[in-house]
Amino acid sequence: MAIPDAPEGFTRYIMKSKFGAGRDFQVLHPETEEQLLFVDGKMGPRPKAEVLDNDQTVLFSVTGKMFGIPKRIDVTNAAGEQVAHLHSPAFNFIKDKIEITMASGEELLLKGNIREKDYAVHDAEGKLRVQITQKWLTVRDRYTVDVDSTVEPALAFALVWAIDRWVERD
Repeated sequence: MAIPDAPEGFTRYIMKSKFGAGRDFQVLHPETEEQLLFVDGKMGPRPKAEVLDNDQTVLFSVTGKMFGIPKRIDVTNAAGEQVAHLHSPAFNFIKDKIEITMASGEELLLKGNIREKDYAVHDAEGKLRVQITQKWLTVRDRYTVDVDSTVEPALAFALVWAIDRWVERD
């Protein structure tokens, strides 16, 4: 089965998980498999990661609460300013929806099968912004991430890492 093309106006990336306690990810060009970004997960009592470019410059940081009820994971830019946070109502038993609030006040909603890495992020009008899927690839630690041209790719990967850790901690 051939991998379908990315939706129009989207850029496709391959995200490859590196097994380990910190949950690192390589972000690769889909055709050349050249590394474009690296998501460096940190070990510790709470979720934490940095999205790095090839020069090891921190573009975004991700930090979660240790025993957050309700759950919350924050994303900050290189200057330390919060750009987004992921949250869910306390005692939310439906594991297929996570709300994302951007610093601008824009609300995004993640829907889909999060455990199987087949989900999408939509804006308030329902427009697709980021699509994550593993269904086209046979290797379990690789999946495609399609990012809309209006979304900064490094921010999209900070969100994907946060969602991945969210699911692992459930």
